[in-house]
Amino acid sequence: MRRLLTMALGLVLLCAAVPIYAATPDQGVKVPVAPLSTLTAKMAKMRAAGVVTEISDTSLKIERKVKDKVETMEFLLEKPLGGINVGQKVKVSYINSEDKNVATKVTVDIPRKVNKKAKNPGFKVSPAPVKR
Repeated sequence: MRRLLTMALGLVLLCAAVPIYAATPDQGVKVPVAPLSTLTAKMAKMRAAGVVTEISDTSLKIERKVKDKVETMEFLLEKPLGGINVGQKVKVSYINSEDKNVATKVTVDIPRKVNKKAKNPGFKVSPAPVKR
């Protein structure tokens, strides 16, 4: 009985699937596709950190170390920056547009203070005795 029910269920599913796959491409649903000119590619956002060597209303130059080499990067600014001076460490988020680096966000890099406190100054650890 179980085998008969399984075969009947399979036959029903097969009969229901045939009309779906029997449709020709002409009878299918047409999906509108946007032309390539209207599609926008997602631009890659990149980041760099370094020391400011030169700054103006339209450009920013930083110097950074990459694998023991010093590299100078130049960025175009969308708007003038305030509060950033030559010699400060900065982090720059940028995109590469028409072979030029365009800075989207510039922040001053504040170094973290490392607090080296002993967790338990009164507790001393002695070496474990050696069993022989």
